[in-house]
Amino acid sequence: MKSALIVKLKAQWTVALIAGAIAQVSALLLSATVDLGAHAVSPTALILYGAATVLLTYRWVIFDARKAFNAAVNKRYVIVEGSPPHICWICPAFPGRWLACLHIRLHPELGEGQEM
Repeated sequence: MKSALIVKLKAQWTVALIAGAIAQVSALLLSATVDLGAHAVSPTALILYGAATVLLTYRWVIFDARKAFNAAVNKRYVIVEGSPPHICWICPAFPGRWLACLHIRLHPELGEGQEM
């Protein structure tokens, strides 16, 4: 059984990789549509754009994961019981499952370290 800290760090790393990939794709699209010649755009502006994109995307993925988890609980795809709450059952297939499981991994006290 993995420790809660390792599970949480892996989930945060997954979110960071998703945010980085989205920032890279948006930068690729930007460079394909705009002339980014030698002095067309300041390197500082590009770095700030990339950093802001990563940070905003990171928050966006975490927000969507929380929203998917709450929707799954409301629709009874995920059964949460007890105080403090913990996961009793997860439907094997439902829309947004990977986001709900990501939320559970970001909050290991819900899943108590179990693999989803």
